[in-house]
Amino acid sequence: MNGNPLESVDPGTAFSLAGSLYLLMAIVAGVHVVLNKQNEAAAFSWLGIIVLAPLVGAILYWLFGINRIRRRAQAELPDYTVSVSDSLTVGRIDIDTAPEKWQALMRMGMGVHHTHYTSGNKLEPLINGDMAYPAMIAAIDQAKISVCLSSYIFEYDDAGRQFVDALVAAGNRGVAVRVLIDGLGVGYGFSLVKSDRVLRRQGVRTARFLSTWSTTGTRFINLRNHRKILSVDGTVAFVGGMNIRVGNLVGKSAGSDAVRPAKHLTQDVHFRVQGPVINQINAVFAADWQFSTRETLRLPAWRGARTGSVISRALLDGPDDNYQKLQLTMLSAIQAAQTRICIVTPYFLPDRTVLSALHLAALRGVQIEVCVPERNNLLYVGWAMRANTRKLLRHGVHLYRSPPPFDHSKLFAVDDYWCMIGSSNWDARSLELNFEINLECYDQALNRQLVDIINAKLAQSKEITRCTDRHFWQRLRNNFFRLFSPYL
Repeated sequence: MNGNPLESVDPGTAFSLAGSLYLLMAIVAGVHVVLNKQNEAAAFSWLGIIVLAPLVGAILYWLFGINRIRRRAQAELPDYTVSVSDSLTVGRIDIDTAPEKWQALMRMGMGVHHTHYTSGNKLEPLINGDMAYPAMIAAIDQAKISVCLSSYIFEYDDAGRQFVDALVAAGNRGVAVRVLIDGLGVGYGFSLVKSDRVLRRQGVRTARFLSTWSTTGTRFINLRNHRKILSVDGTVAFVGGMNIRVGNLVGKSAGSDAVRPAKHLTQDVHFRVQGPVINQINAVFAADWQFSTRETLRLPAWRGARTGSVISRALLDGPDDNYQKLQLTMLSAIQAAQTRICIVTPYFLPDRTVLSALHLAALRGVQIEVCVPERNNLLYVGWAMRANTRKLLRHGVHLYRSPPPFDHSKLFAVDDYWCMIGSSNWDARSLELNFEINLECYDQALNRQLVDIINAKLAQSKEITRCTDRHFWQRLRNNFFRLFSPYL
């Protein structure tokens, strides 16, 4: 008696079973494509692959065609997050009381993101770490109740040590200090000494957002907390795109006795915030802290008088329930533009929807100016961006490239009254994968300040009027990396 059961199976039956299995896999994959793929071109491409090669196509689709990142975020994060809409309603403004020409855009914004607008805010731009770091450390030194700090990168270098000293001193005074660092960003830098470990050893409470440096954390490697928040006593906050590292000191501060100049310098703009919008910023930090530590915070609320004229609100963005809300807000602003759109960003990889919106604005006669770094800190991102040059110029965009040092600023201004600042870039990683915070602002004076900063950057930059990558291999390289734009 033969002990191998496979030899008793008729070859025809085995072939039929295999064929049925292949067909079933193809049908299941095809149905999943039809029900879940919102991009028609991508859907037809996957269907074609599945039809032409049922087994291989189905396997490739299950491996690469499904956005598990968003599904994982929605499944694992919402139980621990809180909505900014649940924060205090101090300073809440009725849209009908705003200037009439602002109201249509504000209503569109509320339709996308239900966080309320607050009045009486003041925002002050701080150029580079030379202005931002002393202001932030001074606020920590004056703290009496609480300090909440969230950063994507917090290096333990000459700049980071100054923050560590200030945070430890605040904790020793009895201030409740909490520091949250992204689980991937904490690994940046060459120092083996990590800021959060030093803080923890000296009694400061720290946490990592979705740590990736473990066997279980690698599945979260694409879910990053890119937010930069410092909130002190509910009276002052700092937001923007600036990390904590010595490279952000590009002026005389970098040559002082306390700070050795960095090899790779980074320009950036951060913002000091006062007013009721701080309550929304606090709610964002509290949500991230609760998710990371399971501790529910009750932070001091803004109760002061009006400090400025800015109408503002905090906008969340991430792969959870806030998925693509920021992009829709940006599209609303582009659609509402009448005269000028100014964008400064280190990473500009817009999808077809954003490109079309910019093109339509240009056709309406809107002046569109985009300023990106001449040399990107990430070579492959710079190559992908260059692949879009011809397309941007054809769509009516005035493209500028700023000289070194690398400009990490994130500024967006429309006409003479609207602007947005924060941590987001104009790429798929920021708009779909990262957890971001931005402030949407209505104010002519603040808009003027940002436009002046942008104009100064444009004056030092070179306008690109034609595609300069003439060599075949350059175009091939750039367009190859452009294919990976959704993942860069």
